[in-house]
Amino acid sequence: MTRALLVDLGKVLVGFDHQVTCDRLAEVSGASPAHLRSVLFGDLETAFDKGRVSAPEFFRACEKAAGIPRLPDDVWTGAWRDIFYPLPEAIAALARVRPGIRRVLVSNTNALHWEGVLGVFDPLEHFDALVLSFRIGAVKPERPFWDAALAAAGCAPGECLYADDRLELVAAADGLGIPGFVVRGAGSFAAGLDERGLLSAPGSRPGNSLAAQTVRLS
Repeated sequence: MTRALLVDLGKVLVGFDHQVTCDRLAEVSGASPAHLRSVLFGDLETAFDKGRVSAPEFFRACEKAAGIPRLPDDVWTGAWRDIFYPLPEAIAALARVRPGIRRVLVSNTNALHWEGVLGVFDPLEHFDALVLSFRIGAVKPERPFWDAALAAAGCAPGECLYADDRLELVAAADGLGIPGFVVRGAGSFAAGLDERGLLSAPGSRPGNSLAAQTVRLS
């Protein structure tokens, strides 16, 4: 019996385009978008996602690694943050999750991306708890992340259902006894929930969380 729903964020509830970041920074730095992508979205981003570096420290490290001149922080901020858009069909499905199912957002993200997300989606309307990598210092598929997710869910692994767009992360969760499904495009999230009997009838209005609890690791 499912007691908690663990939901990824990117490409499940909100879309994003890293190419926007690369193109904007390429325009002002003179580097190619492809070169910037190879630098930005790797170990440096992981450190940022774990909250180990501040935004300015991340910017400076990227500039050094990419061999580009120092850029104004506001240029970096806009290029890095403003890349998100809501996925209305999935958000509508989330709002229909049956009462009594604890809803937990589980995301690898950083402080600036989180700001961008909040500009297009309000998690407090839909979730009971937030497990965000930059706040707990761990990313999926690391064990401390799953431990935090299960603590937020308040139930056993087999009583959870996990939805993510990345097959390898769903597989990693399954290895810990957390069943799940892969979200593949529009309608897939709703279909996955419906197949497992987690959706209320269309037109019903399940109660929404007034304030999501943010999980932090001490």
